[in-house]
Amino acid sequence: MKNIVLQIFLWLLPIIVVAQPQENNATKQLTILYTNDLHAHVNAQKLDWISETHKIGGFANIATLVKKEKAANAHTVYFDAGDYFTGPYISSLTKGAAVIDVMNHLSIDAACIGNHEFDHGWQNVPLQLKKATFPILNGNIFVKKSQKLLWNFPYKIIVKNGIRIGVIGLHGQFAFYDTISDEMIQGVEARNEEKYLQQYINELKGKTDIIVLLIHEGIPGRQSSKGTADVGRNLKKDLELAQNVSGVDVIVTGHAHQGTPEALISNGTIIVSTDALGMQLGKLNITYDANQDKIIAYENKLDYIYDDEVEDDSATLATIQKWEKKLAAVTDEKICTSPVKLFRSYGEESLLGNMVADAMLSAHPTYDFALVNSGGLRQDVEAGSITLGNLISAFPFPNTNILLEMKGKDVLDLFEHAASLTNGILQVSKGVEFLYSESLPVGKRVVSLKIKGAPLQLNQTYKIITSNFMADGGDGYFAFKKATQRKNTQEFILDAMAKYLKTFKVYNPALEGRVKAGN
Repeated sequence: MKNIVLQIFLWLLPIIVVAQPQENNATKQLTILYTNDLHAHVNAQKLDWISETHKIGGFANIATLVKKEKAANAHTVYFDAGDYFTGPYISSLTKGAAVIDVMNHLSIDAACIGNHEFDHGWQNVPLQLKKATFPILNGNIFVKKSQKLLWNFPYKIIVKNGIRIGVIGLHGQFAFYDTISDEMIQGVEARNEEKYLQQYINELKGKTDIIVLLIHEGIPGRQSSKGTADVGRNLKKDLELAQNVSGVDVIVTGHAHQGTPEALISNGTIIVSTDALGMQLGKLNITYDANQDKIIAYENKLDYIYDDEVEDDSATLATIQKWEKKLAAVTDEKICTSPVKLFRSYGEESLLGNMVADAMLSAHPTYDFALVNSGGLRQDVEAGSITLGNLISAFPFPNTNILLEMKGKDVLDLFEHAASLTNGILQVSKGVEFLYSESLPVGKRVVSLKIKGAPLQLNQTYKIITSNFMADGGDGYFAFKKATQRKNTQEFILDAMAKYLKTFKVYNPALEGRVKAGN
């Protein structure tokens, strides 16, 4: 982490932030509103680490703020950096169609494509995106073994206040393969973002005054409601991209769920992002000087959206309610009750992680244990009545149970990757006791690992249950591919969760010391 901080510091050294000058014939003002990783959180939500009394975000609030800003300032554009699908059930149950329908009210000027737009298969992507009334851009995801873009809209030129803005949409190659289930992208491939960024900059040369890149790249965003400082997150990949490819004026980035209260600068490129889930609407004011042909000043703001301070946009709210009414017959089914909230955590045991792993194991009780990636848990389940809609929102992926047999030495590799925290810790079923230390070198952080009370044996074969996403090496868990036996049950994990919880009238979860971080 110290090296990353030092890199960022060195990149920032040459930058002098000048005060906004008064506009003259050569200087022009532009306001860029931005979001990223909305993840279908169409309704305002309770986020205790921000406020214990106010709900945050919501698409109807975003719509109001964007429309209000554009009405007051004609020199305003609104961009989004992808991952609008996957989150609350309104996305999963409609394969994203409802999300696009709601987003059509947000006055978006351009958006790029994120990895979670592929959660229902690559064929679904163009089917849903063509329903958008706003421009969606991507220039480096191709139909496999062809020169045909899956979504053939790599860039767009927008003119505001006489400034010709070239907007390019790309997806980071690493992020694409790291966080999408293999079976969902069998027919497509992401190609080097730096190569195609340079290509599109060249194509736009002489046609634009500034270049804005909308990109989804880097390390995945933390999915945690407890221990939000479990692991440091950063925009290192965006800093490096700007260093490697000159000519980008502004990057609006997504994927890391890393907000930028202070915009980052790398190689003269301004880099901005929000903390995700629609909790903020970023606002970047820039001053462009036509004589110098460059941005000479900027000011960035990143403020939380408090639901009780913004009036809902009526058209957006009506569309949300329309879809909720359509889905109510499924989502309102009561499963059981819980006296406490099932929370998530990125670096230690969590009540939600325990429940999901135990549900998977309950479907195959002769197996030794089940493993769940922390990043697969997308929303807490609040205390009280638990509905099927709550479970879908908590685990919105169409993942299935995979039955594996693995040697202990390969199991150890899985837990070492978990302990690196690059993609979050493994959530485990009952019978697993895992202690790791962040103070130890990566690859040697496992302090102890017990299965059913006995230390892990490197030469023993263990019977494991995980998701198809994980079994394919998702989130960097490549050791799963070393399994000596593999069977896809075709059973949805969501069904296992519902069946398991239905065995309880009242589900009383407790932390049991399954996953612990030591010194």
